[in-house]
Amino acid sequence: MGGHRIGGELVANTLSDLRPLQTLNIASRFQRKSTQVPSIEPSLSATAPRVAAIEAGGTKFWVNAGTRDTLLSEPERFATATPEITLPHIITALRGAFARQPFQAIGIATFGPVGVNPQAENYGVIGSTPKAGWQGFNFLSALAEFGVPVAVDTDVNAAALAEAAQHTGTQEDRLVYITVGTGIGGGIAIGGQPSNGVSHPELGHIPVARHPEDPLPSGICPFHDHCLEGLASGPAIYRRWGCDLGQLPQTHPGHRLTAYYLAQLCTTLLLTLAPGRIVLGGGVMSTPALLGKVRQQTEQLLGGYLTGTEVFDSPTQRITAPELAPLSGLAGAGMLAENVLRKQADEKQTNEP
Repeated sequence: MGGHRIGGELVANTLSDLRPLQTLNIASRFQRKSTQVPSIEPSLSATAPRVAAIEAGGTKFWVNAGTRDTLLSEPERFATATPEITLPHIITALRGAFARQPFQAIGIATFGPVGVNPQAENYGVIGSTPKAGWQGFNFLSALAEFGVPVAVDTDVNAAALAEAAQHTGTQEDRLVYITVGTGIGGGIAIGGQPSNGVSHPELGHIPVARHPEDPLPSGICPFHDHCLEGLASGPAIYRRWGCDLGQLPQTHPGHRLTAYYLAQLCTTLLLTLAPGRIVLGGGVMSTPALLGKVRQQTEQLLGGYLTGTEVFDSPTQRITAPELAPLSGLAGAGMLAENVLRKQADEKQTNEP
């Protein structure tokens, strides 16, 4: 396979480098499979388990296998194309890792929407998505050959889990992770677990108030006229200004406009979930000084409310950048795999006479 390395990770040069492997039966990925995962003998005692982790993002996949101490070392990276192009490379990477040393479980942190209830028939199945070829894709079927448990959640929930683990035992382990890139998504971790309801959160699609000076006639989301993703995602910024946010001068109103929309989400989260930390990640948030502008706009929207009622001098001190970027999702995928092994071990112990 063609490619080059950046910081130790293998990167495909172009989508043409990701040629499908003819030996794989890609059609089987859509077959519905039982949500029962194979039983294995987990070893979660003194030695951390060896797991495989996959972060399936909107533009790239990260893949690696190892223990928590080694999982983020030199992961492989592939462009997100169609399943026919991307999946063979994921399978090949996992086969190689398994041949070197078997892993005990696979954790997947994926773009959504995706089924996240292990008891439901759509667990691990991608729902309605604009990403070509991925609707109906079944991760459990695609990875069944390895015969290990597979845990699936959203990329943002997994990232929230990993970022919260940096603050275990403090109020900050109640954490919301927001990614702002080709889309906008949000994940919630509370007490060391992803927080889902009947489905996973869809924070990118909450309605926000349009700025009166916004030159974009309407948001770009095909479902909502003025949701956060439709107005503040990378494609929305490009549609509005004809370039990425980082290419605009710091004095350009585009920075203030983007911060205005993201601050509405932060304000809502501070007033509802009351998280110990809101982490803002993704490509758009790498724009210099944007985080500070979001904090400033959030302060204005709060109007002094919450100040003086908490440990922080200001509630906006809880709005931060990721500590594990750009691999927060991959780290969280590893934790999902560990969690499913731990659950199996607990169930086995409970059922023993």
